[in-house]
Amino acid sequence: MSLALEVCREGSETLLHGEFGTYPPKGIRYALSLTWTELHIQRLVPKPDSDHRTVVRLVDVAGCHTLRSHTLADRSAYFCIYAYPLKKRKVAVSAGRARQRTARTFQVDGAESFVDNQAMAEKWAAAIKCLVLGIPISSETEIAPSLLPRPRRLLLLLNPFGGKGNALQWCQAHVLPMITEADISFNLIQTERQNHARELVQSISLAEWDGIVAISGDGLLFEVINGLLERPDWEEAIKMPVGILPCGSGNALAGAINDCAGFEQVLGQELLTNCTLMLCHGAVTPMDLVSISTLSGSRSFSFLSVAWGFISDVDIESEKYRHMGAARFTVGTVVRLASLNTYRGRLSYLPAPDTAAHRPILRSITMSANGSLPFQRMPLHRTVSDMGLCEKRHAFSIRGAEPPEDPTPSPSSPPSSGFQPSSFNFEALHEELVADGKGPRLATPMMVAPNRSSARCVHGPPDQFLAPLDQPVPKSWVTVEDDFVMLIRVPVRAFRLEPLTRKGILTVDGERVEYGPIQGEVHHSVANLITGIHKTKITTF
Repeated sequence: MSLALEVCREGSETLLHGEFGTYPPKGIRYALSLTWTELHIQRLVPKPDSDHRTVVRLVDVAGCHTLRSHTLADRSAYFCIYAYPLKKRKVAVSAGRARQRTARTFQVDGAESFVDNQAMAEKWAAAIKCLVLGIPISSETEIAPSLLPRPRRLLLLLNPFGGKGNALQWCQAHVLPMITEADISFNLIQTERQNHARELVQSISLAEWDGIVAISGDGLLFEVINGLLERPDWEEAIKMPVGILPCGSGNALAGAINDCAGFEQVLGQELLTNCTLMLCHGAVTPMDLVSISTLSGSRSFSFLSVAWGFISDVDIESEKYRHMGAARFTVGTVVRLASLNTYRGRLSYLPAPDTAAHRPILRSITMSANGSLPFQRMPLHRTVSDMGLCEKRHAFSIRGAEPPEDPTPSPSSPPSSGFQPSSFNFEALHEELVADGKGPRLATPMMVAPNRSSARCVHGPPDQFLAPLDQPVPKSWVTVEDDFVMLIRVPVRAFRLEPLTRKGILTVDGERVEYGPIQGEVHHSVANLITGIHKTKITTF
């Protein structure tokens, strides 16, 4: 049977079209059409009653392998597609949809020789991988495995204390099988103590890796970023793509990436599956960092938020409920609302230059102590450090298995054919600033003593707009002083926060820092974040 190229959907070019059998062989034949965004599968034999076709979105595809039968007399070749489409939940008591793994193996048998059939299987596998990774191809492209870069090698750092302590179990059950399907080589290390990840990334040979992925909450990624900036070669080191797989109590960055990808808002294992799928796609986006300085002279870099007031109180005071996982924040919020505080402070900031019409800060959903409404702000994602002190811990390493010479074409155990790294293609992630609670959060992994010698040697880009904390801010800055209850929002280039209440809690990316004046400056596109999102800009500031 000869099949001509067709257009599966208006404006969607058909890149490949072919007729294949299935594995295990059941006499069923399918017509496959591959477009830039979808794989269309239509049954030919036995002829169906309707023209119904199955559509696999490539955004749901983790990888594709070519396979060969153990039977040497079998001249057929095979390719298997691994996808995680959204389907209705199988559990009746749970509404909505969830991602479910599907593995479909197709038999290529149109040629007389195995070599020709294998070449066709490799062509389809290469085309699917190119599209998953964002490598441009068209119907005129000579599609071959040579279009693909070499498989990626990722360093996975896992915090076994993250969330409810099930990070390792989730990693083994969900993360490792999926990245194996994507042909990603990896080395998995469990962190043994607070700042262990920070120390590891300071000493490793970065040339051996294509990315560093934190399997935990936002606190572990903070350690990785600041560890890279503490290296002598920080200017090159900070270009290393970093990623986050959410297994902690606070997973704000992962939630933001999930939202920017256009996925449904989810939590727990479903969020982990979404983020792992995006890790398999491999696209990289530039991420802004905020340099944070305290009165003691310590300097660190935040990718998420600085918090003071209600949110930081809940972050730190809910530590006693850590065994509850993410529910700790709900309990902590209720407890804090029962005895709501006001927070008097002074906020100074340099407005962002590209703000078309600078809105006054006096719009608010928050209430000051006198009952007025001087500030307005939309709620931000929040985070908390989930780096616990270690007891006894063991590190173990795994690398992606080499493909067997004669793999079995089974959907459940295919060989590895080499998932290729995406062309690390980047755009910008901004932070959000806060006066009292949820804003750019930056996780300092320790309370800094007021002794400059105790501060870590963090390099990073120099600040251009910050005056020393013991000197007044420039006259061009905007300054607001009031009793803050919740938070405010305004795009800025730099800021200074001076709490005027005697006691309080300050956090950076969910980690408690010394209480007192604190300031920060936005540095654009300093780091690279693995988002799996092609041609998308992430903005939080």
